[in-house]
Amino acid sequence: MEGIHIDDGAHNVLVTTDDVDTCTACLDEGNPDHRAELTVTYPNESAEQSGFGDHSRMQPAKKGLISIGDTMRSATAASGSGPDFTGAVAQDAIADPTNLQRLGTSISEFCQRWDDSGYDIYVCFDSLSALLEYTSPEVVFQFCHVLTKRLESVDATAHFHLDPESHADETVATFQSIFDQVVGEETEASTMDVDYEEASDDDIAALAEDWSEEASYSIVGGTYDRPDEVTEATDDDIEQTLAERL
Repeated sequence: MEGIHIDDGAHNVLVTTDDVDTCTACLDEGNPDHRAELTVTYPNESAEQSGFGDHSRMQPAKKGLISIGDTMRSATAASGSGPDFTGAVAQDAIADPTNLQRLGTSISEFCQRWDDSGYDIYVCFDSLSALLEYTSPEVVFQFCHVLTKRLESVDATAHFHLDPESHADETVATFQSIFDQVVGEETEASTMDVDYEEASDDDIAALAEDWSEEASYSIVGGTYDRPDEVTEATDDDIEQTLAERL
């Protein structure tokens, strides 16, 4: 796409524009026959406008859609056995937009299935601004840090939409620091001074469930990565881990 360039080796890209062309440029790489695209959408976002990019282009061999806050679809998903990966399109739905453990697990499953099948994986997360309406910046930052590492581990190329007009410059600058590249408006502000008290116990539990075995490793890897013994982290351990990541 003319005027839009994604750097070689940029696995995770922050997009601060709202045009379809930018989203398409981030998705439209490589051979469509070997490409798998996953879009994560929230109630106020529209996959028709940005999540799947420009529909006039060559469509990928595999598509995935995770709908957040979609009560009707999530009820259907809960009654079944999870996404059906046998067809060209697979869907999952999560009713609770604060359940980052469930979201991380779903994204990881899509990517692992497609990686095992040899597809080139592209992810559109639409959007971080929507996620920040439900969860504190500290917890979202930690979630993104873990998630981007997971996506990189399967050689995925992912882009995350963020509306810089909806957040303080310090918040935007902090999220910029996670990503390999920023496409669109950038801010030169200092990163935010993290106050851990702003992240409640419920926020931390939604992401890491006190860093229990299931939560921690469902996002960052498969069961074969798990240690033989996992002990529950104390509040001090959680704060130290966040301090190291932020």
